[in-house]
Amino acid sequence: MKRNSPLVLAAVASVFAMGAAQASDSARHEAQAIEKAKISLTEAIHIAERQGNGQATSAEYEFKNGNPAYYEVNVLRNDGHKLTKYELSPSTGAVKEKSDANFEKLFTRLKPTAIQNAPTSLTRAISTAETRTGGKAKEAEVKRDGDQLLYKVEVVKLDGTSSKLEINGSDGKVASAD
Repeated sequence: MKRNSPLVLAAVASVFAMGAAQASDSARHEAQAIEKAKISLTEAIHIAERQGNGQATSAEYEFKNGNPAYYEVNVLRNDGHKLTKYELSPSTGAVKEKSDANFEKLFTRLKPTAIQNAPTSLTRAISTAETRTGGKAKEAEVKRDGDQLLYKVEVVKLDGTSSKLEINGSDGKVASAD
């Protein structure tokens, strides 16, 4: 068995390398699709915010194996009593679907007024992250860290690499990046 160990290790390494290459190809493909979208994540947020008469709490480019991609944007109505999920076409910005989102899950951690009163919006946080990395935002959400409001933004580049940044809601500056 010990004589076969190098062969087994080589085979396992080969499988991992193939998996990494496929993951990298998938990430590049996703980044290219985001780059080609006629509507950006920020524009999708603006459309959903107008539709929902409120502020976005999260937004994501949904890329499902073989299915048409779409933007998913959750909007908190200005009165703070309703959270609505919008699915929008990245080609036209048209709302494809609208439904009630899980309100309690978000607001057990965060008060609606914290989002409404934050000096930095989700779209500004996305712009900061895209400028910092040179990529396109794939996903963004609001979260709480102690008393601080933070925006977590994932950005992808055409080479398939991605970065995750946290943007401070009070001043719009990058709090952390990886």
